[in-house]
Amino acid sequence: MADNWQEEVSQLLQQCRIGFLATEGEYSPETSMAPFAIYQGNIVLHLSTLARHTKNITTNNAVGFMVCTAETSDKSALSLPRLSFQGEIKAVPDKQFQAAKCAYLKYVPDAKLLFDFADFTLFQITPSHIQWIGGFGSARKIPVNSWNKLNV
Repeated sequence: MADNWQEEVSQLLQQCRIGFLATEGEYSPETSMAPFAIYQGNIVLHLSTLARHTKNITTNNAVGFMVCTAETSDKSALSLPRLSFQGEIKAVPDKQFQAAKCAYLKYVPDAKLLFDFADFTLFQITPSHIQWIGGFGSARKIPVNSWNKLNV
């Protein structure tokens, strides 16, 4: 079987506009759904400062993020392709803000109005560990330098 993980990862990221953000809450881990984009190898999120996940990252900026293929009745849940990231999250620097905003709006155009809300901020997760599961029995760690070379 050919190892075409780069193509499969690109396909997943073109099909999915939401992922799941894992943060450390006051008592235990917490997970939130979040639309995302990829910009310069980072996962870009537009988060409200009123949300619990944003409050969580102000205390601990180590996060996880997962993108998963949607479940269908004709496929086993065990075979769904998915991509997991661990890394640090921080606000997008001012000098990258406009480019990151454009990248985000390309994938999540209906979020345009939210940029007018004062409580929303663009954040980026810089991956330190990446895991690709292409389906049942197909898994690999993706080195950060390989991830950064992908054209996604």
